[in-house]
Amino acid sequence: MARIVTAVHPNQGWQATQGHGPGYGPPPGWGQQPLRPSVAPAFLAGGLWLAVAVLCFVLAGLNSADGKGVRQTPEAAVALLGLAFGRDVIGNGDPAIVATYVAGGVVLLFAALLFARLGFARWVLAALGFLVVAYYVFAVVRLTINHGGTLIIVPGIALMLWLAASMVSVLPPVGRAMR
Repeated sequence: MARIVTAVHPNQGWQATQGHGPGYGPPPGWGQQPLRPSVAPAFLAGGLWLAVAVLCFVLAGLNSADGKGVRQTPEAAVALLGLAFGRDVIGNGDPAIVATYVAGGVVLLFAALLFARLGFARWVLAALGFLVVAYYVFAVVRLTINHGGTLIIVPGIALMLWLAASMVSVLPPVGRAMR
């Protein structure tokens, strides 16, 4: 609404009144379509999840080539999902390689759904991500306690990448980009 300022008695000063007469249009911006939110946050989150999937495939691939298993690259093997649980739980390490391949595949599938801007995919990825982050915190603490401080570099990088992707996925701009 437009404001009309009119003069009144000199002792009363100026008084503002609202005008609704002819020649007064609607307020600025009235009747315009609202701006659509940017889809960039959704693509940023999807890109981070693609990096997580690539990391999973690289870690699993490094430790499954030539049949040597986790003995092939011990620096990368400690970042496999589940290997920190010990021999009595995980056995020879092959289940950790499989779990890392499966996690990479699941992340890749849901990242594609995130690029398609399906809102549930970000929550599935965030839940999986925070679960894996908790595992990596356990793995880094266990390596540190067992004097494997030089081996925590790759699990630390994996922890930071999974945490960043999970945190970005739950941000409100990513949710608005899903609409």
